[in-house]
Amino acid sequence: MAKISLAGFKDPVRRPRFIIWTFVVVLVLAAVVVIALGATSTRWFCAQVCHKVQDDTIAAYEASAHSEISCMACHEPVNANTVVFVLAKMKALGELYLTVTSKYELPLNAGSALSLNEEEMGEKSCVQCHSGKRAVTPTPGILIDHKVHEDKGVWCTVCHNRTAHNEVGAPPKLTKVNGQPNTGHPDFMKMDACFRCHDLAGKKQAPGACSGCHTADFNLLPKSHDTTSWATTGHGGAGIKADEKVSEEETEAKKLEEEGVAKNLATPVNSCETCHVREKFCDACHGTEMPHTAAFKVAKVHGAEAKKSPQVCVRCHVPGTDSSCEACHHGKESGWTFDPKTPWLKQHTVPGKNLADKCRACHEEAFCSHCHVAAGKKK
Repeated sequence: MAKISLAGFKDPVRRPRFIIWTFVVVLVLAAVVVIALGATSTRWFCAQVCHKVQDDTIAAYEASAHSEISCMACHEPVNANTVVFVLAKMKALGELYLTVTSKYELPLNAGSALSLNEEEMGEKSCVQCHSGKRAVTPTPGILIDHKVHEDKGVWCTVCHNRTAHNEVGAPPKLTKVNGQPNTGHPDFMKMDACFRCHDLAGKKQAPGACSGCHTADFNLLPKSHDTTSWATTGHGGAGIKADEKVSEEETEAKKLEEEGVAKNLATPVNSCETCHVREKFCDACHGTEMPHTAAFKVAKVHGAEAKKSPQVCVRCHVPGTDSSCEACHHGKESGWTFDPKTPWLKQHTVPGKNLADKCRACHEEAFCSHCHVAAGKKK
């Protein structure tokens, strides 16, 4: 194995030659490093090499107002010295390894974790270009006090997380990349995201009163609420979907918390609760805790409640519709299709013969005998 010898530096005859070649090697290495750092800092390298696995993010970037701004301008330390810059590049090599070995997850930066990391995407990244004196032009009807948020330690990307990667204006998202689903990212400029810090019940650090963020002439009702069927049939399904969405996002929220994101910024928000306090609005109207708890869904428990207060149940479970008691117990629960247009008396023999154990979850044998024995006596 060849050994590096310093003997040439000690020899007066060979010393000049060794010094010159050493200087040449250092210059070549420096040139290689400079060229490599420059090449890997270009938009081309970021989009076509390092993040090629996430074409949607690149498309969103190209559809944004920042499309002509270098990736490095936002994603590398502001005013960093050479050492910090090189260390940041070395850290990025870990991502390159994951890309080459196809061990990455999609979407990258799930949950917009980067925007919630003050160290990585703090205020300095934005104010290097955006002056604090810049005129704010919010959407009509919206009131935004940036100074209050700044004084509370809320940095720009906590709200403006998709400014440089506008997924709304980007081409249609790919459904899969390398066989993995690409679900996109949350948009913190929507009202749901505001309620990570704001709330109506007074439990969080910021108030949730409508007048705090909306002008007096702003229409507070979403378009969905304008339909005539919203109060009777529409809001229930929307409420269920909102709860399901929160449940799906809770797993990602836990990951964000493990990565150091503040709990209030990571916790998903139920869109209905940005206007309604569940206990005062939903529960008070329905006369019971909504949505129904697992304990309540036990047949004997909610059956007893239904017998005691049927007028409460029929507010949502309207007889003769898909939401009725019959549709669930004599249909979904029994494993056969209930026809709301046909009287139950003409249908009940099918589940009654084949699914008697299901019937007994609510009815005692005397319930059936009361009718069938009486009918037999009449003959």
